[in-house]
Amino acid sequence: MSDEIDDRLSRRFDDDQDDEDETPSEESQNDITSVQSENERKTQASQKAQNIKKEWNVRSFYLDDGLDSDLTTAFKRLDLSLSEADAEVNLKKTRHFYPLIVELGLERLEEMEVTEVTERLEGEDSV
Repeated sequence: MSDEIDDRLSRRFDDDQDDEDETPSEESQNDITSVQSENERKTQASQKAQNIKKEWNVRSFYLDDGLDSDLTTAFKRLDLSLSEADAEVNLKKTRHFYPLIVELGLERLEEMEVTEVTERLEGEDSV
């Protein structure tokens, strides 16, 4: 039992390496395209998961009240828009919405300059 708990804790906290500075090397446009293609393949494979609670990784994070409210509102708006557009997607928070938000956020983060990130983080800290 203790080994199982140790393994779970190890998996949970191994990825949280906020203190390590990783300086990415410059990538060519082809490398970026191949990474994006790989991400698309992973996203498609993830959408086919039968039981996401068993097959996907878990991430927990905390949001302040304002951001949590914005996230809930965004989900409701998207769900309503999809139903009005007769889209074939039955939007689910865990399977569709949260991964979409993270994926779009990562794409936006890749486009940002360090100064933009710094300004954004400093603005968040002052709130």
